[in-house]
Amino acid sequence: MNYVRWYDKDPDLSHLMKFLESINEEIRSEIAQDMIQIILNELKTNKDGEISVLSNSNVKEYKRWYDKNISLHSAIEIIKNLDEAQRKEIISLLMESIVQILTEYNYENKE
Repeated sequence: MNYVRWYDKDPDLSHLMKFLESINEEIRSEIAQDMIQIILNELKTNKDGEISVLSNSNVKEYKRWYDKNISLHSAIEIIKNLDEAQRKEIISLLMESIVQILTEYNYENKE
């Protein structure tokens, strides 16, 4: 029996997660913080409810790779609780943001 993670059910989300897992921690942290900003600013969600969910999801064991970064853990937990339409909307915004962050990072570290 194959175990399918919740984010592997959506190909775009699965690719995003694989990408995030593969990059260095510095870039991952910057992207995670930007993800939270984008989610809270762009989606019509219950922001108090999202914050409540985060505060109640106290990670006691860091089993998943993204649990080790509190910002990334928070962003992923918010995405996990979105409906399918909201996820689709947010993924395209996140991809744009990631391209911009990587471009800036590569430019700054080129010299």
